Amino acid sequence: MNVKSPAFNLECIISSMSTLSESQTFIFLSAPKAGVSAAEKQRRILAYLQASRTCHTLKDLEKILPPVASINGMQVKEHIQALSDEGQLHVEKIGSGNWYWAWGGEEKKAREKTIDALDKEVEKLLKSIGDLESKVMALKEEQRLEDARSHNGTREDNERERIALMKKKDQLETEIACLESNIKQRSEGDGPGSIAQKETDIARWKQEAQMWTDNIYILEEYLKRLTNGDREVLDAVRRECYGLAYVEGEVLADLDI
Repeated sequence: MNVKSPAFNLECIISSMSTLSESQTFIFLSAPKAGVSAAEKQRRILAYLQASRTCHTLKDLEKILPPVASINGMQVKEHIQALSDEGQLHVEKIGSGNWYWAWGGEEKKAREKTIDALDKEVEKLLKSIGDLESKVMALKEEQRLEDARSHNGTREDNERERIALMKKKDQLETEIACLESNIKQRSEGDGPGSIAQKETDIARWKQEAQMWTDNIYILEEYLKRLTNGDREVLDAVRRECYGLAYVEGEVLADLDI
């Protein structure tokens, strides 16, 4: 059986590297070695403790866990502390030291407890959503009814106002027709109250007013002879007889005819 010596293997490696470029050689030498992640190490530790179904001291774990989780003894405490902080590992101080353990069903129970809590929260939220939707629907229905009442009320008010205006219009049209009839009768007729009759009466009244004015002046001349032209006596008589129609110094006020 032929066994290659370490020297032969080293020569092969050096020979292979001589064919690489400078950058390729750097990558080859600096490439990190693939290893187990911290999460995977902690998973292995937790699985071992659950499977052991017993309690352990830190000293025992520092001896047991290195081959289990591919870690050295100095890293055991760090990973144990991380699991304790996450609540996946129980720790209790008994006597002078801490004891660590983990039960297999606890993780499942924790998940179930979390799921139950989430289900209750979801149920509570769904109930709140249902209540809010009911309130929204009630408000919408109330608003719809209010709009309908407002619309109907406005329509009824408009109808009442329209009827009142129509009645007022009919009344005004009746009054206008009556006035137009009166105007027509007065302008076209010649009976009492007609325009023609009033014009005749006005002309007659003017003539009578002028006649009585002339008679007053005749009486004034007669009174002037009786008083021998005494102006004070004449003015006193005029004030007494004419009243408001008397104008100082002008005898009677002019008639606007």
